[in-house]
Amino acid sequence: MPGKERRKHPRIETDVTVEVYTSDLTTAEPELAEICNVINLSESGMRFNAVQRFNPKQLLRLTFLLPDSIIIIRTDARVIHVRKNRSNHSEVGVQFTNASSTERTLIRHFVDKMLKLQIA
Repeated sequence: MPGKERRKHPRIETDVTVEVYTSDLTTAEPELAEICNVINLSESGMRFNAVQRFNPKQLLRLTFLLPDSIIIIRTDARVIHVRKNRSNHSEVGVQFTNASSTERTLIRHFVDKMLKLQIA
């Protein structure tokens, strides 16, 4: 029997790429760590493939562009889990920590649109 879904928001698989920044996020210029392929996305977080090692609870700054949009989403995120995948890279699950209500709405509309396309 599958476990109960704990996520609050629906998620979708997507081909978005995300710029992942590390270092002291309070500085004006955090350091670009890696550009990663997103596995899935929801209003409250995402999971992406990474070559670099990230640690649970680590704070990151993310920048990504939703498909069919000119809006750049910039948000901080906390690493929730890290799992090795078949290619010996990591799948990193993060939760957004300070996405604005406008950014969350844009992501939610994108996810809803993609879910409706999957049903059709």
